[in-house]
Amino acid sequence: MSKDALQFYIDNDLAEVISEKPQNHFTQKQPAKETAEYFLRTRPKSRCDESEMVDLQAPQRSVLDICAQRSAVNPPFTAVVDRDWGRVLKPQFSTNQAISTLAQRTVMTEKFQPLNDIVAQARKAAQAAKNIDALREAVKNFDGCNLKKMATNTVFADGNPNSRVMVIGEAPGNHEDLQGVPFCGDSGQLLDEMLRSINLTRQENFYISNVIFWRPPGNRRPTDEELAICRPFVERHIQLINPEILVLVGATAMTALLGIVEPVSKIRGQFMDFSPKFLARTIKTFTIFHPSYLLRQPGKKKVAWQDMLALEEFLK
Repeated sequence: MSKDALQFYIDNDLAEVISEKPQNHFTQKQPAKETAEYFLRTRPKSRCDESEMVDLQAPQRSVLDICAQRSAVNPPFTAVVDRDWGRVLKPQFSTNQAISTLAQRTVMTEKFQPLNDIVAQARKAAQAAKNIDALREAVKNFDGCNLKKMATNTVFADGNPNSRVMVIGEAPGNHEDLQGVPFCGDSGQLLDEMLRSINLTRQENFYISNVIFWRPPGNRRPTDEELAICRPFVERHIQLINPEILVLVGATAMTALLGIVEPVSKIRGQFMDFSPKFLARTIKTFTIFHPSYLLRQPGKKKVAWQDMLALEEFLK
């Protein structure tokens, strides 16, 4: 038997393992004089509350050392004493001490970056992209948005990049995140049907993307910071496609690009001039209800149909 194994048996009172003498485990053993239990039971009684905390670290250093050796626990012990001295040892761990220890052991691999620096990196990567394929790769390789860490796929775009119509939505949902294609779930199917009713299809007549390229957890609304980080890529995207008209789907896309915080119901159906700094010309925008809203409010489909007719008339 090795020395370490023998010491283990001794420390854990496993004398029966190394001795032929049988041990009776049903009789209560008297506490040894060197244990903290013996110290507490023989301690002179004094008036104390049931929740009195007795610190064993300073006055009885040898007792604490024995307790630490027997239990293999490094933090100091605190004994909870009641009036009949029945409760003995309970390890008390300090939360602050645990956090401090964890911080010392953890190697910080990520350095905090101000939002302006992240946006500047996004703008530099976006401007370096000379075509759509290069922009797609730039978005895929960009790690400045925390949404990417939780997403399955980067959802960039779909459709015909040479079409006159560019459709921009909010952010990918569950189906889009899994497939890496914008508007491919239930709301996307409804949007395709709406545009198909005026002879617009992804394969031929429109190009579609979002103002956010990664799915927010729980399909929540993107934060202002996330929109600001992705905006340079969205602007470069519009610049490279150079469409005749932007169809903005829902309130988030409208606010992100136009800065309008009004309800969609007040802005929808209107052709508005958009003159951003990144474009050398004015471009028309047209806001429509998000198809997910129409799925929840079928009564609004009649208004949505009127918007499709207005878009068809504009394209003629």
